[in-house]
Amino acid sequence: MVDTKQTLTVIKDVLKRLDSKYYSDNAVDLIYHTGLVESRYKYLMQLGTPVARGFFQMEGATARDICKNYLAYRPSLIGEIEKICYLNYFVLSRADIEELEFLLTTNIAFSIIMCRLHYRRVPKPLPKTLKDQAYYWKAYYNTHSGKGTVEKFLEICK
Repeated sequence: MVDTKQTLTVIKDVLKRLDSKYYSDNAVDLIYHTGLVESRYKYLMQLGTPVARGFFQMEGATARDICKNYLAYRPSLIGEIEKICYLNYFVLSRADIEELEFLLTTNIAFSIIMCRLHYRRVPKPLPKTLKDQAYYWKAYYNTHSGKGTVEKFLEICK
């Protein structure tokens, strides 16, 4: 597992480089706990069939949806992300699923940003307590059909 303090520092640093509406202590906590539950900061690819990628175990199709249906309408944000992640200009506007899987697996800043944008699209405020984070994660990240449970989230994060 990657050192906790270093992981939190990287998450904070990446989010602070984005527009201020993406950074908050609640966002940092939720993203950190998401990675802890999804991969324990140990795995970069889903075990078995490596569909989900990076510490936050996001699928390339989900990242593509974020690019196509969220970032496409925010060109200045695309520019910020590409600068933060050291990507060539226009990569995100035309990346296919395989390219996004590669980025999710190999670029920690990109994975953090995609996790944050995934949560940003939820039309509810970020949770403040660990218990609320567990329910929020289950409903909006893992989904009701996912294998994760609120109880497992709480057990891992405590």
